Amino acid sequence: MSRNLPTLLVALVVIVIIGCMMCAFQVRFTETAVVTRFDKISKVVEPDEAGLHFKLPWPIDRVHRYETRLRSFETEFRQAATEDQKTVILTAYATWRIVDGEKFLKTVGREDAAAPKIRDLLENQVQLVLRTHPLSALVNIDPEEMKLADIEERFLTGIKTPALDKYGIDVVSVGIKRLGLPESVTKDVFARMKEDRRKEIKQLEAEGQAEATRIRVSAEEVSKKIIARAEAMAKTLEGQGDAEAAKYYRIFAEHPQLSDFLKKLESVEKILGAGQTTLVMDAEKFIPMDILQATKLASEPAVESGELIGGADSSTTNNDGEALAERQVDAARPGE
Repeated sequence: MSRNLPTLLVALVVIVIIGCMMCAFQVRFTETAVVTRFDKISKVVEPDEAGLHFKLPWPIDRVHRYETRLRSFETEFRQAATEDQKTVILTAYATWRIVDGEKFLKTVGREDAAAPKIRDLLENQVQLVLRTHPLSALVNIDPEEMKLADIEERFLTGIKTPALDKYGIDVVSVGIKRLGLPESVTKDVFARMKEDRRKEIKQLEAEGQAEATRIRVSAEEVSKKIIARAEAMAKTLEGQGDAEAAKYYRIFAEHPQLSDFLKKLESVEKILGAGQTTLVMDAEKFIPMDILQATKLASEPAVESGELIGGADSSTTNNDGEALAERQVDAARPGE
């Protein structure tokens, strides 16, 4: 008996270990576990109860573990009709997780069977929602006309409640991953986009023309005011100039010879100041050069003046010549 004691102890330890393995199970914090006894649910272990748990050995009790982490899938390319009878080809996606292990076990059973059920719900919902929206809600150059976010929200609303009530699955998000258009629909889309662009161009042109008209009218009003103000100022300056000129006109009227002399002098200054010009002319006949002749006569000696008048007395002649020269000099110097 003593010889078989170690063998019995080892056998007992092995039996205890096997019994513990058959009666104990561990649940991770990312899992939910459902314990069934004779295929009837006896216990549900939620993720917040993760740790070591015990059960009766198989085949009395069985443990069904399900991942509670988010998982995703996407549908295949499927055709769908829009409200305006246009065909689109799209792929939708969904993210989901198991939140009710007991309901999932009863209705689905295996995890690999969950994705097809969610896919069926999603494809049906896509068909239903797109029938209530035109193609312009999916493809449009105007961001305000795009209803993609609203459409995806309706996808989610349509499958979230049925998935949770039937299968214990929480659908977190749903969206359109890829969107395609058949060739016939593509032509219609391009034509509609061109038409939208034309409308936008016409609207911008109309706004530009209206703005140009407004600017033009405003500029004309401002220019009229400026012109009117300038004309009023010009008339004022003209009146002041006429009043100032009237003073000189009165003086010129009293002394016409002075006026003629100043005009001749001004003309000579313009002619001589025009540039390097050589003039050959008769100074006695060319006006205003006749003033030079008058200056020359004024500077001739008194004796020559006496000879010009013939046989007059020398003293008388000298006196008359000097008087004539003085008068000519005075005529050449009007300002003195």
